[in-house]
Amino acid sequence: MSKNGYGHVPVYRATAKHIGCSLAESAEGDNYKAWLNKNAEGERKSLHVVYINTSLETKAISNSIIPTITCTSSNVLSTILQASHQIGPKELQICYGPDTYMGDNLVSLLDAVISSGWSDERIKADLHPSHDRSTIQSLRDNINVYPSGNCVVHHMFGQSVVDTVNNDYKDAYVTAHLEVPGEMFQIALKKSLDDEGVVGSTSNILNFIERKVEAAAGEIGVGSSQEKRRLQFILGTEAGMVTSIVRSVQDILDATACQNVEAEIVFPVSSEAVMGVEEGEVGVNNNSTLEVVPGVAGGEGCSTAGGCATCPFMKMNDLDAVHDIVDMISESSANNELQLLKHLPPNRLQGQKINGKSAIELGIEPIVFMREFMQKKKLSDELVERVESMAARN
Repeated sequence: MSKNGYGHVPVYRATAKHIGCSLAESAEGDNYKAWLNKNAEGERKSLHVVYINTSLETKAISNSIIPTITCTSSNVLSTILQASHQIGPKELQICYGPDTYMGDNLVSLLDAVISSGWSDERIKADLHPSHDRSTIQSLRDNINVYPSGNCVVHHMFGQSVVDTVNNDYKDAYVTAHLEVPGEMFQIALKKSLDDEGVVGSTSNILNFIERKVEAAAGEIGVGSSQEKRRLQFILGTEAGMVTSIVRSVQDILDATACQNVEAEIVFPVSSEAVMGVEEGEVGVNNNSTLEVVPGVAGGEGCSTAGGCATCPFMKMNDLDAVHDIVDMISESSANNELQLLKHLPPNRLQGQKINGKSAIELGIEPIVFMREFMQKKKLSDELVERVESMAARN
């Protein structure tokens, strides 16, 4: 905000408590820095692709070691494909972190493209117009994934879930977010090669389900007397996405006036991800324990489109907390002003320099590089030049 002239506008957190993230914190220790330093050695051209859900401090330190660009689950694949093309698939080493699940799943995706016999034409049409089997192999061989970074929420898909999907839902469409554990991802990846599943971001999953429902509704037709067709979708992401999918499916069926298509959204989770609501709690009127999966229907999460509804830290962002902040701002008093100070985010980088450069500027750069990539569909000349000049210095 300071960079764009809004440094005077305060930003308040929803809670004065510590807000953490297991994934972000895995990049804040000495191990991550050591991993980057090791990969920065030698004459290879290196680019650090870091998940957006990391601290500004992590971005700054990383960017001071290896040229860095941030990514999301929606654009990570296109980012590494374009970087490999622009800088050279045989020359560029891509260091991806800290999300180990997502990094390993990206490697698995590229492995599947190669092993399943995708032609050069399909790769150009479905992945990137400037890639072929040879360059995809080079890209796959030159990805280095940080081995020790995971999000606690995505551990909900355990082996029991994988066994259930394999044994009881063989004919279902299977979807998996890039951040889910490898076993679940592999099922969806195998299915995706035959258009029986999808792997990717939450938007990729939603688009796939919408496309399949629309196709089924179109095949059966309006007012058809055929038997009802039930589509089953295994949802390999967190619970917060269920609401938006159900709403979207209902809208499609209403718009097509199709009464012969049903869509069943199956959300399989391990037993550890299921919490119990005991007798005496709100809404419970008997002696039994009601087993529920936390999700946005219960007022949790950062968005109804599915963000991190089961994350304990995201649960701190609720409407009551926002109302409290608004009330403290509106009702000016010495006590409220003192309380609001506790809601300001940490500012550890203010006035700090790394190798003579502002730490804040170093932390902002990777985000700016991503924004430019999203706008122009190519890496900025400045980022490419930094990657190449760093290799030349070594």
